Formats: sequence, structure tokens, C-alpha cells
Amino acid sequence: MELTVKDVSKSYGQNKALSGLTLTFTPGIYALLGPNGSGKTTLMNIITDNLKYDSGSVTYDGVKISDMGRNYLQLLGYMPQYPGIYPQFTAEEYLFYIAALKGVKSPAAQIDDILREVELDDVRRKRTSTFSGGMKQRLALAQAVIGDPKILVLDEPTAGLDPKQRIAMRNYISRISMQKIVLIATHVVSDVEYIAKTAIFLKKGVVK
Repeated sequence: MELTVKDVSKSYGQNKALSGLTLTFTPGIYALLGPNGSGKTTLMNIITDNLKYDSGSVTYDGVKISDMGRNYLQLLGYMPQYPGIYPQFTAEEYLFYIAALKGVKSPAAQIDDILREVELDDVRRKRTSTFSGGMKQRLALAQAVIGDPKILVLDEPTAGLDPKQRIAMRNYISRISMQKIVLIATHVVSDVEYIAKTAIFLKKGVVK
């Protein structure tokens, strides 16, 4: 399993977000670090196929992700920094909805396990409109891991969590990372320094 970003460039008008970026990912956890405007979000949006790049290529096991279509999306789990969570759903309903979108068959047992792991089992039937920011963050992580994705892209996964919850989420991510490519963008180095096999420092669209 190999995800390759080769000579990828992306500009927004005169602003060059990525400049000839080349990276290769194999199973394990990668920390994506850098200041605001360094290109982290652009890279994650390209890897999740939410954004088209100007030049270069992104391939999974040698096949362009743009040619894989839904087959590639089924390999992905994505947690954006500002997840859209429908307030009328309970936590449980939301995860069943995401599972249906991903085409996960018989997701009930998996959802039970995930809710327990992210410490939301006791509020599974409460509407998400009543959730705190930290609870929504944990639910966003839960939806990302449904379906056992091979590629997991997490943008600031521990934002808004208290120290105990940060440790619990860090440990959970570490446990599920076996045989997965996990990319974590964060400003909190302590969240990834013990679990990441590689740290990637971006500045102005290039690796430093």
C-alpha cells in the first residue's frame, strides 16, 4: 500500500500553495506540521480528492486517484478541522448515516465499538446540537474511522479536547493505525511526537 504525491503544485491566483511537492506514504502515522498558510490544508484536500492540483500526480498503488473514482473514496476516512455535523441527528443516527454514505454493511457493532472508544457511548442517543465542541470533535473522529479506511486524514483531531481526552484520542489513533496510512495535521507537536513515524514540516508549499 503506497500513496504517492509527485511534483504536485497548486496556486490560488498569484499565491503558490504547493510548489513541486513530492511525498510517499506507506502504512504508519505521519505528522503534518507547519504555520498557517504553509500548504497543509491544500495538501490534505488534494489527497482526499476534494481539490484539483495544477500539475503533478497523486497515485495509490500506482493508479491515479482521479481515475479510481468511488473506489478511492471508499479507502478514505477524513476528519476536517471544522466538521459539518447535522444538529438534528443523535450521535448514533449520524454515524449510521455516514456508514450508509460509505456503503458499510451491517455497521451496528462497529458503531458500538467506535462510540465506546471516543467516549460518546453514554450520549449516543442525544442530539448533536446539545454537544460541546470537544464532543463534536470526538464524533468527527468517529465518522472518519467508520468502514476501516486504509487512508485516514485528520485535520487537528484533538482541537478542543481536554488533556485527558487528548491522550485517549492519541492512543486510539495509534491503535487503529496498523495497516493504515494516517496523516495528522496539527499545531500541537506533543499530540504526535510519540506516535508518528515521520514528521513532515511544510513552509510556503515545500518540505523543510
